Amino acid sequence: MKKLSLLLMLFAVIIAFSSCSKDEEEINTDLIVGRWQSTSGNYFEVYNSNGTGKMWNEDEDVTEDEADTFDWRFEDGDNTKFVQTIHFQSGAADLPQMCNIVTLDESSFVYNNDGWRRTEHLKRVK
Repeated sequence: MKKLSLLLMLFAVIIAFSSCSKDEEEINTDLIVGRWQSTSGNYFEVYNSNGTGKMWNEDEDVTEDEADTFDWRFEDGDNTKFVQTIHFQSGAADLPQMCNIVTLDESSFVYNNDGWRRTEHLKRVK
């Protein structure tokens, strides 16, 4: 019985240590540059390589020419977090938003916007 208990305890320790390993992939931050569309509608975001961008929602009768603009940058030392500072067309105060990347690859971009408490699911479009 002692051997069985020892084996079970050893097995539990092995499982505990293996589940705590950090196997996060490095995110290629260059992939954020481009034109993205919501997977569930006509919401668009464009990220330019110079740290500027724009966003608009055609479902709300807003065209690209009427888009709100933003500046964006990655947090120092953490390529999974970026800040969007939105400049509203209405003249409202600039609004910085902390965002956490869930997925960023050639075709999809998913991030959590902490300020708006929502997750954006975007696909790359031309």
